[in-house]
Amino acid sequence: MANFIPVEPEKWAEMVKAQAEVSRLKAECQARQAENSVLAVECERLKAEVERLTKAGNNLARYAINRDKDMEIKEVEAWNKAKGVQS
Repeated sequence: MANFIPVEPEKWAEMVKAQAEVSRLKAECQARQAENSVLAVECERLKAEVERLTKAGNNLARYAINRDKDMEIKEVEAWNKAKGVQS
């Protein structure tokens, strides 16, 4: 004979509702974990893109400085300001 836990009939409906809620919350948790994984991958992609663009901007600023010391200084200063670099 299987082991059963005796439940009062008036508590049965509450138990069924609680079990349904547990199942719903587990499914929601799994969906959010999957969503978080997708967001983490997207975040890493965006970080790499920012790094790539920053390097390109730095190279452009170096080129402008090397081409003519007085030329493009405002643009280089603006680039450094945008990156948060104090001149």
